[in-house]
Amino acid sequence: MTYDLIIVSQSSASMIPVTQECINTARADTDNINVIVVETGQPYIYPGMDKQIEYNGVFNYNRALNIGLKYAKNDVHILANNDIIFHPGWSKIGEQMKQNGYHSASAKPNHLTMYEYGDHVYTGYQVGYVLTGWCLFVDRYCIEQIGKLDEAVSFWYSDNLYACQIEAKGIEHAMFCNVRVDHRCSMTLNRQPSRVQRQYQIGELHRFVTRKRFYDQNKKYKNA
Repeated sequence: MTYDLIIVSQSSASMIPVTQECINTARADTDNINVIVVETGQPYIYPGMDKQIEYNGVFNYNRALNIGLKYAKNDVHILANNDIIFHPGWSKIGEQMKQNGYHSASAKPNHLTMYEYGDHVYTGYQVGYVLTGWCLFVDRYCIEQIGKLDEAVSFWYSDNLYACQIEAKGIEHAMFCNVRVDHRCSMTLNRQPSRVQRQYQIGELHRFVTRKRFYDQNKKYKNA
């Protein structure tokens, strides 16, 4: 199984080591990975990176990922924040997706203690639990079905929109508990001014609710 790791990064002094650890821990488990960094700060050459794309203009998380997806070429695309850590064995998730017929998946993070590690699979669209928006594994079929990630919000609710998109297309999402990817909990966002944090959080709710209504009305399998 081959992967594209698409990381949305900001190359501030404190965040460069965070992005680098994301790359290093991903590469430690497999060489079959194409690392694409969508850089929202100043260009920085990360060791282990295959391609860097400079992001210009007003920040939009899903737009940054969509830009990275244009350069994806492998079986499974990993849509990732820069503040995540891959644990040994993570790369078996692609084969597990294929064997079980899932086109969208997450790995178990450290802080979701209600789920035990082991050969358990949970399905659903509950964001922050079964669907962990900081690191999503999606295959080509999934992207073909939804077209591209919805860019109606700038940051918060980006993963909620993704959940709406795949649910509307009847694509089931799974979390594999025998694979681990940890999240450092919004390290990049927490370093932004409070005004910017409010803009990316509270200010997005209305736009998300409007778009969710659209997807609810256009579900492929309304009675499923």
